[in-house]
Order: sequence, then structure tokens, then C-alpha cells
Amino acid sequence: MTTRFAIAIFGTLVLPIMLLAQSGTDRFITRMKNDDINGDGKLTRSEFTGPQRLFDQLDEDGDGVLLLSDVAAQKLKNLRAIAGDQSGPAIGSADRQRMMETIQSRAANLRQGDAAMRGGQRERRDPDHRDVRYGEHERHVLDVYLAKTENNEPAPCMIWIHGGGFRRGDKSEGSLFARPFVENGIHYVTLNYRLSQHAIAPACFHDCAHAVQFLRQNAEKWNIDKSRIAIGGGSAGAGLAQWIAYSPDRADPTAADPMLRQSTRVSAVVLLNAQTSYDFRWIKKHIPGDAWMGDGLQQLFGYTIEDTDKIEDEQFRTIQECSPITHLSEDDPPSVFYYRRSKDPEIAMQNAMDGIHHPFFGLELKKRADELGVPCEVFTVETTKDRLFYNRRWDHAVAFLKKHFEMD
Repeated sequence: MTTRFAIAIFGTLVLPIMLLAQSGTDRFITRMKNDDINGDGKLTRSEFTGPQRLFDQLDEDGDGVLLLSDVAAQKLKNLRAIAGDQSGPAIGSADRQRMMETIQSRAANLRQGDAAMRGGQRERRDPDHRDVRYGEHERHVLDVYLAKTENNEPAPCMIWIHGGGFRRGDKSEGSLFARPFVENGIHYVTLNYRLSQHAIAPACFHDCAHAVQFLRQNAEKWNIDKSRIAIGGGSAGAGLAQWIAYSPDRADPTAADPMLRQSTRVSAVVLLNAQTSYDFRWIKKHIPGDAWMGDGLQQLFGYTIEDTDKIEDEQFRTIQECSPITHLSEDDPPSVFYYRRSKDPEIAMQNAMDGIHHPFFGLELKKRADELGVPCEVFTVETTKDRLFYNRRWDHAVAFLKKHFEMD
């Protein structure tokens, strides 16, 4: 087969796929832009008009928000993978079958979405106990996913707190991450908390602490080893998890309610795209760009960015009290941070959403943790190898927990 003829066949096979993929990508991006009614460059679950399953697949870190720039880049990368590099050496007849198999495989990846770019295939698992009440508010509910244990021995537990800017999100999002934990002998719990439209800070922080106490109070019922409980979350949930992990134990031995006598201390912390401070002054100093102006923080603490000079001392004390980095001390548990972005400062300046999830948050906390001798790891995405690691972060997280839970 001549070189020209081989390339012609290759073009004949690939071109329709490329055109179809390009057309589908354009339509998809256009639909996403149309969904973005307020033009902020991101979509929440309520704004997204496509299938719920598709949203879950595109939502890499499970924070309930899609960045349009990420989704567009993801689709275009798939398209380029199909197109390949046609400027290389000639394709001989012996390679034709392999070429066709490659084209078919890549086309299938386009139809299904690139699983690696979605952080691996994720499958929802139904909880063993759904909507268990831990308080009086309608959002004081949690789901329990039970692991199988040998001889019915108590097993460690991972508590996951959803993100969503303190204004949205639901515990059901955590079902996407349950399987790696329960399949490795770790119970898994997801919880809801009051959002900022229900009550401003510190309400949601106290809610999550009470949920930890509730789990310890009911540990025997679900076969949980109360001495081995870890906590984690994504974005806002990561901040809530850190606050519990780094704050002094909230157990009150004199409380009339036995639940409030339970400890809030945990064994380890697993975090996605975490903020470590909510003080806009701290954020303005350490994070480039406009992240410090985030409206989610304004709503959480009840101020407006135009009137920061009118914030009273009591409000500032609440903001600092709710900032995890304020509480870090030498007796705190080990933490691992996963960020889906590079630590390049320019990333934080692209838009406020990239800034508020920038690795500088975790890296600043790590500086303090290193000074105190508290184990702390921060992973960022700088290379293709880093991206592959991030996409398989749950394997690393499980290994991290098993080490600190002293599981064989």
C-alpha cells in the first residue's frame, strides 16, 4: 500500500469521526453556555439542564460546580486524541488493523467520555442507612455506608462532607466516593448541614461537629470503632472537616445530653481543593486574584465586600474562629490535600473560582504543619503524571487511611 493511499484511507476513516465529534462538542459547549444564565463561567446542579448522570461524570471533584473552561478543555482533548498526529511516518498495510482498532477505541472514548479525565469511573452506591437524623433541622441528616468486617469486629469510619460554597450541595454527592472505602473495610458516612441561607456561620461548623458526636454516640449500632474515625470533604466540606480536625475537642463532660459528651477528635483528614482560611484579609494576602471577594464567604459570614470597613470585631472573631489554619496545633491528626490545579500563581488569577480552590491554601497550611511537626501532604497537578495521580486519588486516600488506622 502506498503512503498516499494509506493516508487517504486513514483520513476517510477519521474525518467523519472528527466532524461528528467537533459538531457534538460545539453543540455541547453551546448548551452549557446557554445554561450559564448569570454568565459566571460555572454551572451548578440546578442550572445544568442535561442528565444528572452526565453532571456527575463531569464534576471531577464532586463539589457540585462545573467550570465551563474545564469542560470545554476536556471535550477538545478527547477530540484531539481522536484526530491524532497525521504528520508522522507512513502507515503500512500491516498496521491497518491496529489503526482501525485505535480509531474505534478512541471514538468509543469520545462517546462515553474520557474516564481518566473524570477522575476514574464512579458508581453510586446506595447507603445502608439513609437520612438518619442527628439534629432537629431538616438538613441534620446523614447516610451510612457499611463495610463488611471479619467476625463482626468494629471497623474504622470515614466521614465525608459535601462542598458547594456553603450555599448548595447534598450528602448524596458523596455516594460517588463510597465504594473505595467500604470495599477496603472502612465504614463511610456522608452528611448534610445547614447552608448559609438557613443560618450564617458558625452554624454549619457546629452542625458537622455534632454529627461526629452523634456517630460516636451510635458507634455500637453501626459497628464503628470510635477510636478510628477520619474526616474529609471537598471545597466548603474540606474547610468544615479541617475545622473539626484542628479545633480543640468539643466534648462537654458535664452536658446533660450524652451525645454532647462525645469527642470530636479524629484520626486523619482527607481533603479536595480545600480552603484553609475564610478571612478575606488572609486570602487577599496569600491568594492572587479576586478570590477574597467571593460572594459565598460574604453570605456565610453576613457581610458585603463593599462594607468591609464596617465589619465589627465580633464578626472578625467569628471569621477567624471558623478558619481552620487558626487552630492548627502540634497534636492534630495527619492531613492529605489533593488539588486539581497547578500551584502556578497565574491559575489563581484566571477567575475567582480557580483562586478559591488554589493549592496555595494547602501549601500555606503545610508550612505551619511542618513547623509544628504535624504530618501534612499536598498534591498538585503540574504534569501529566500528576494528573493521573489525581485521577486515582481515592486509591491513595484509602492507603493513607489504612496506614493511620493501622489496618493490616
